[in-house]
Order: sequence, then structure tokens, then C-alpha cells
Amino acid sequence: LGVIYFSAAGNFGSKSYQDIFSPSAPPDGITGMAHNFAASSGGTDIYQSISLAPGNYTVVLQWDDGTTGNFTSSDFDIYLTKENGTTLFGFNRVNTGGPALEVLPFTVVGDSAQTNFMIIRSAGTGTALLKYIVFRGDIQINEYATPGASTLVGQANAESAIAVGAVLYSNTPEYGVNPPTVASFSSRGGTTVNGINRNKP
Repeated sequence: LGVIYFSAAGNFGSKSYQDIFSPSAPPDGITGMAHNFAASSGGTDIYQSISLAPGNYTVVLQWDDGTTGNFTSSDFDIYLTKENGTTLFGFNRVNTGGPALEVLPFTVVGDSAQTNFMIIRSAGTGTALLKYIVFRGDIQINEYATPGASTLVGQANAESAIAVGAVLYSNTPEYGVNPPTVASFSSRGGTTVNGINRNKP
């Protein structure tokens, strides 16, 4: 109806990981195939080291396996796990025939902690693009990070919406910084929809 729609890009910074699923053998007791985080460097590592400060966390894993519509033919799961494959926590459901979405909410109490993400494909075959975004919590990704991965999702990434990123006032042309630099917490654009990278911050 000619209404202009603005939306904050979000406050997820660059806390995201994405890569093409690379199958590898899972640890004992786990059904399916594990994602090999080190595949691009020619290695094998199904554990992605992360550091966690005390607090509440929400990590959302999504994937694109080429299935049309709002359902998937794959079932991916995400876990917190030790280096020996001992699972600390997983909040997983059967995704086949439903949305390609897993949510991992957890809380770290007391001291800071170090653990790993492990991603398992328990059903499905073929190529799949994996992506997780840290929507809440102070996670430090210690290895296999993809700093260019986008974190702009939802209505801010709608085709006709104008997404607004954040810039500290002192990092603008008025203060000698040109072009202005994005605030560290501001979400980054680049989330493709049907293969199209929309014009977002």
C-alpha cells in the first residue's frame, strides 16, 4: 500500500557459523553422520570449540537441503559435547517433514566454561547448507569461525524492508571516519533467500 517499512537489523553482531555439511563418522552411541568442521582445511574434526561466559543462551540451527516449501527432508541436531563425544546437552526434535530448525537453549551457571558444538545429521542425504546464529549469550567461537556469515534474519531481511544497522557516532564522517564503521553488536546482512542476497547492511 506504499507504506515504507523500517526494521532494526538486530543485535547479533557476527555471532554466526555457516558451511556446507561435510559428513564424518559420529562418536559412539550417536546415530547418523557428524559434520566435519575441518573439511575445508583437509582435516577431520567433528567438535567446534567454544567458550561460554555465565548466562543464558539461545542458539538456532537452520539448514537448506534443497527441499521446496517450509519443510525439510533432513533431520539435523545440535549438541554441546565434550571432546570424547560425551553429550552434555541437546534439545533436538525430528525435523523431517517440518521446518528446518533446531533451537538450543541452555544456561551456564557459576564459572565460565569451555565445550564444543557438534552437529549431527540423523536423517536425510545430499547437499545441505548449515547455519547457526547465536541469538542470546556471550559465545566465543574458538575455531572454524566464519566471520563473514550473516546474522540478519526475519522481517529485517524482507525484500521491501529497509534494515537499519548501528554505527557509533564517533565512527562517522563527521568525526573523520569515512565510510562509517559498523558497531560490533549490529547484525550483518548477507542472508540469502532463494539464492538472492538482498541489499541489507
